[in-house]
Amino acid sequence: MATFTAPEQGKVRTTLYLTQENRERLDRIPRGKKTALMNKAIAAALEEIEREENAQKFLKMLETIQPVKTELSSEQMVRMLREEKEQELLDHKMKHAE
Repeated sequence: MATFTAPEQGKVRTTLYLTQENRERLDRIPRGKKTALMNKAIAAALEEIEREENAQKFLKMLETIQPVKTELSSEQMVRMLREEKEQELLDHKMKHAE
């Protein structure tokens, strides 16, 4: 794939090989809109790839999480969060961290 850079415009020119079907479909798009369409499609595809990679990293991180010891049960913590007593929960955590 050949790549040419035009830094003053912040754009890069590249050669992209398309299937015949995609080429025919792109030929129906007006000239000025093809680049925008391709950039949008590539950005969406790359975001999806990054989202999948991040999900995999997150799942691997979950496997390494160690249990946290606390005097409060999970039910007590959830109840405090539902009752909007986050500060009490944090104060309790800080008191026992010292």
